[in-house]
Amino acid sequence: MSGNKPEKVRSQALQMLISRVQKALSALDPQCMLLMLAGVVALFAVCCTVCISGRYSLEVGDIADRNIAATKDVEDRIATQEQRNRAEMAVGPSYHRDDEISREVMLDLEETLAELELVQEYGESLREANGVPANASATFTADEKKHGSSLVTRISISDQQAQVLMRIDDAEFETMRSSVSSLLAEALDNSITQDQRTQTINTLVDKCYADNSNELVIRIIRPLLTATIQANMIVDEEATSEARERARAAVLPVTYKQGQFIIREGERVTESQLEMLSELGLLTSSDFNFSVYGGALLLIVCAMALLWILLRLLEPSALRDMRTMLVILLVLLITEGLSAFSITLVNAYLSPVVLCAMLLTGLLGPRVGAAAGLTMTIIIAGLSAASSHVYSNEMVCLMLTGLVSNAIAVHFLTGKPQRVSTVICGGLVAVANLVVMLAIGLMTAIHLDTTITNAIWAMVGGMLGALIAVGFQPVFEAAFNLATPSKLMELANPNHPLLRRLLMEAPGTYHHSIIVANLAEAAAERIGANVYLARTGAYFHDIGKLKRPLYFKENQRGDNPHDRTTAQLSAAIVTAHTHDGVALAQKYRLPQEIHRIILEHHGDTPVMYFYHKALQQADGKHVDVKDFRYTGSRPSTKESAIVMLADTIEAAVRSMAEPTPQAIAQFIERLVRGKIEDGQLSNSPLSLHDIDGISDAFLKVLRGVFHERIEYPTVHVERKAEENARAADEAGDAMPEPYNAPMPDDMVPATDEPAVKADSQPAVPTDPEEEEKA
Repeated sequence: MSGNKPEKVRSQALQMLISRVQKALSALDPQCMLLMLAGVVALFAVCCTVCISGRYSLEVGDIADRNIAATKDVEDRIATQEQRNRAEMAVGPSYHRDDEISREVMLDLEETLAELELVQEYGESLREANGVPANASATFTADEKKHGSSLVTRISISDQQAQVLMRIDDAEFETMRSSVSSLLAEALDNSITQDQRTQTINTLVDKCYADNSNELVIRIIRPLLTATIQANMIVDEEATSEARERARAAVLPVTYKQGQFIIREGERVTESQLEMLSELGLLTSSDFNFSVYGGALLLIVCAMALLWILLRLLEPSALRDMRTMLVILLVLLITEGLSAFSITLVNAYLSPVVLCAMLLTGLLGPRVGAAAGLTMTIIIAGLSAASSHVYSNEMVCLMLTGLVSNAIAVHFLTGKPQRVSTVICGGLVAVANLVVMLAIGLMTAIHLDTTITNAIWAMVGGMLGALIAVGFQPVFEAAFNLATPSKLMELANPNHPLLRRLLMEAPGTYHHSIIVANLAEAAAERIGANVYLARTGAYFHDIGKLKRPLYFKENQRGDNPHDRTTAQLSAAIVTAHTHDGVALAQKYRLPQEIHRIILEHHGDTPVMYFYHKALQQADGKHVDVKDFRYTGSRPSTKESAIVMLADTIEAAVRSMAEPTPQAIAQFIERLVRGKIEDGQLSNSPLSLHDIDGISDAFLKVLRGVFHERIEYPTVHVERKAEENARAADEAGDAMPEPYNAPMPDDMVPATDEPAVKADSQPAVPTDPEEEEKA
């Protein structure tokens, strides 16, 4: 049993990991996942253009038109080889002393001197034979000189040198022998290398000349020493090779550090510089540099993974909406493309880093704007590194200015749908970029002129991002039919064709929609929902009634068509107005969010008035309540739920006989509880706290609508004609007929309309609006 426990633990851990992965992947629609992968490919393609732009076409001897820096540490192999060769040549050979050679040299000298002595003795015998005195200069025949030179076999001497030896006496020869032997022995004791051999011979000859000034003798000593002397210090080839290798190894490679200029503008390109550029992959002729492009791909993948994580935390619904994901990816591509253009062709600080956050905050909200803005900041910082292939000051500055400017943009533009707000935000971002650039420049001791220049470019980039955002926002709104705050404000204009039609063709519905919009706006503001969407959705929620406006009570003027139809047909006509409204919304290209409100603002509630009527007409036959329910889906967003509650409560409260504040509060509570019990709010993200806030907001608005009014007394007021008549009567003229002033509008009794009263609610939750209008 104990042996299976670790295996069981591992199995549980694996299952937990798989479960978490599946849960994470479930947050992303498969189509959206494919779209994100396509976005990775597109972003990587743009990044590759920046990487390619950093390659040059150069040859040896060309004049560089720009500064080219090392993208990583690179060795100048040619310069390094030259320095190592010089270090190797500077190392002399290593020697070891060979005393055997010294003995061989001395022995060779003695044997050679012995042969020379034979020549001297031969000459002496010839002088004696010819009777030449010892100190007299003797003359020898050519044959005699030739014979004398032939006596020496160890060295080669000429006939003239043989004659010199033949003329000297024994004393002179012994002096020469003694001098040469002692000097050579001394030289061998001091060690002689091969390089020192010639110098040693010259030194010994000079010393011999100092001891014996006989030039003829000197002429014998030089060839003697040249033939016999040898170096007794032998080159140690192995030690020499090791010493030279150590000398080469001691030479540090000539390395260009990352960011150091290899070639400066105006310089003539050398072979070593070209070899380094080729090794770095900066030449067009270089092999494909997989590391650069692999790093770019990895950066894009990491950035998109960060975007997915942030969206899952902040705005999970975006990961399941193809339209939202497409807008996000297009904005990312536009921002990256403009930044790539700025980095490669103009100035890196001109990059509109803030464009992504500004545009998406206005289009999709602050949470999406913040997530995409951070992602884009990382990508653009990576682009600056890809353009120069180095970590640079530009990369750090773009990262910091991007973080600061994105935070400012998201915070400032939240809740400000006006276009001019984006322009003002651009000014704030420009100031923030200036401050950040100055701070970095001062901390890093960059030259003030350079810092100011970079700061100006960064300011222009901030303003440029704002102006581009202003230009692109209406394009995205129109292309994707987005429900942005600015778009919703335009739709809420009373001059909109649908609202104009509603006013002219269904004035009661128009008035009802205005009140519902006021209720929805107050409630949305109270719970933090989208105020603009709630208000605009309320304006358009009943546009389906334009198809049959007279079938709804608020638009009738006495005649009620439902009196001539069956309950089933009446219910079908009433419940069809949601789908009719969606059809009109599609025709007039209203955003999908408004379509959802139109379709969901009744959920699947039953039309109890006609259901009750059908029961009365059924004569005991079964009547299915499903035939009297709306076919729309239950509210799935806060805004749809708010409009549903506002629509129901406005119609029901309007039907109250005495709408006092206390009665309205109790009525609101009962209606909301009925919606909850019927499950109409089950799919909405509203919490109980939100529902309490919505009820309080409705109560405040309705108190203002149904406030108490004073009663106006009936008072006879003389008109100008009566005054004139009385004056004429007093003057003797005829008096006109009397005139009774009408009662004020507030004093006119309200007409009775069939409705479900507050004190007689059916057991099944109802839709008071439709029952009152039927």
